[in-house]
Amino acid sequence: MPRRNKPYITQYFERDRNAFTALFRTGHVRYEHLLQCGSTDSRIKNLMRDGHFEKVFYKQTSEIKECYKLTKSGRALAYQLWGLDKQYHAQNPLHDTVIADKYFSIPRESRDQWVTESQIRDKFLERLDELRNQGKLEEARIYEDMHNKGLILMSDAVYVDENGTEIAFEVVTNTYGQEEIHAKETLVKLMNYGYETSKA
Repeated sequence: MPRRNKPYITQYFERDRNAFTALFRTGHVRYEHLLQCGSTDSRIKNLMRDGHFEKVFYKQTSEIKECYKLTKSGRALAYQLWGLDKQYHAQNPLHDTVIADKYFSIPRESRDQWVTESQIRDKFLERLDELRNQGKLEEARIYEDMHNKGLILMSDAVYVDENGTEIAFEVVTNTYGQEEIHAKETLVKLMNYGYETSKA
């Protein structure tokens, strides 16, 4: 069958922005998450045909499940249309769909203020600059050193709750050791975040 040059989708709407944004921020989302964005079955199929979404299969307990992630072309389109950058780097679907569950469980206003792991890293580096500007050079150096040695690790996401508190959200898997958990908690203390974890 000859390759179709004309894209299936030529016009993008708010529901598409919502879907791309959710994928950009959480790595993987399930079918019902896309429906919550306003996507339809045919829309999802066409986004896959145009090469922007990719279906991924994964195992949860003994069940095979499916979810979606953005392709390279999908990420490029998200940046081009809506200026989305600093995406969350998709990991294990089992881990990421727990992040997506959290993302879709909070109010839209909170979702709008969702911060990805790479954006948290930027905020951490800004915090070090603040310490240096305050003359706390030694403290900044210690934190920088800890980060370089993996003793400070970024959370999966940060969101703002209804009280205006920044909450660091972390999905904890069986592979996490005590050191890794401690390194995540160190960041939370330094940044004065609230802290919430969920098991994958």
